[in-house]
Amino acid sequence: MIELKYAFLILLLIVISIGIPIFILFQIERVRKNKFKIWIKIVITSLSSILLMITFICTYLGVFYRADSTAYDALKSDEIVQVYDEKDYYLFDNKKNESKAIIFYPGGKVEEAAYAPLMHNIAKEGIDVYIIKMPFHFALFGINKANKVFDNTNYDEIYLMGHSLGGTSISNYLSNSSYSFNGIIYLASYPTKKIPDTMSSLSIYGTNDYVLNKEEYSKSKELLPTNHYEFIIEGGNHANFGNYGNQKKDGSSTITREYQQELTKNEIIKYIMGTM
Repeated sequence: MIELKYAFLILLLIVISIGIPIFILFQIERVRKNKFKIWIKIVITSLSSILLMITFICTYLGVFYRADSTAYDALKSDEIVQVYDEKDYYLFDNKKNESKAIIFYPGGKVEEAAYAPLMHNIAKEGIDVYIIKMPFHFALFGINKANKVFDNTNYDEIYLMGHSLGGTSISNYLSNSSYSFNGIIYLASYPTKKIPDTMSSLSIYGTNDYVLNKEEYSKSKELLPTNHYEFIIEGGNHANFGNYGNQKKDGSSTITREYQQELTKNEIIKYIMGTM
């Protein structure tokens, strides 16, 4: 469903990019005595369409939800967690942990640093967390970037996690990956591909989340593994998993952002530590 949404958007941009130059040429010809030659029409329409397409795409991708000051503060190291700002990811490294890790895909058009508070707090509990940096802040453009972590680490257990579009994107990654993972965590998201029963899964969302498609979420449950857990946050919404302000079309949260993230952290820790 999400892939169809973006496919439709791309198709619409193509139609607009081609249609506008043709319309302008038609209007110009109406006031000219001589019509343009065919090859001139083709060249002008093609070049104008390409330029318009590039402009539309750059404008769309250039607008995204930015991390707030609290998020940037969470990118600082402390006595428990060492934070690394690498080319392909942020690493929240628990100084005493060498066995468990989470690879996280951020939501679409959300600055990756916005998830630093939640991930820093998870790391404090003994689990390393990698926030993958996505091209244009869009997980669809970097689906295989989890390999950057897997190829260069040696953890005993690795879990995948994603928020919103990041969750569906990481499901697509999993379906084509040759690597083995212990589980997958969905924050206000759901799978689009069948998750093998050799894994477990955890789904978390808020009751006031109006961005999450609840109908698709319910349908996707048949794609989840047998060993699946669900945690619903009363009063929580879509944007509170990160620190990037309010999100368009989202519901109003009746709990604080900090409390929603605390509940989320606790459930994730229980899930990974096997105490649910």
